[in-house]
Amino acid sequence: YVADSTVPGAGSGLFAKVPIRKGERLEVVGVIVRRDSISDRCTHFCDHHKFRIGENQLLIPLGFGGMVNHSSTPNVQKVFEGDRLYLEALHDLAADEEVFFTYTPYAQKAFGLV
Repeated sequence: YVADSTVPGAGSGLFAKVPIRKGERLEVVGVIVRRDSISDRCTHFCDHHKFRIGENQLLIPLGFGGMVNHSSTPNVQKVFEGDRLYLEALHDLAADEEVFFTYTPYAQKAFGLV
């Protein structure tokens, strides 16, 4: 579920509604566009939610996956299988725990985190 993030100034964050066991995956559902394409440029308003898939593709999330915030001590990691993206639990997450992954160096720089 989405609620106020525990990270000051981060806005909303994604939280586990039920316990999530280590290794369980949440699929990030969305639309894939080519980087620097018309579709990418026309959706610039959601750049801060896009996931990079390889060098030339971006996934624009259509669900809760875009609400996961950055942490240098993440509890999920991004896992790609073809053009599908999953967030895989690195350890057991308790119900109501906020979900975090580590942004790419590019994203960290873009958001002023480094």
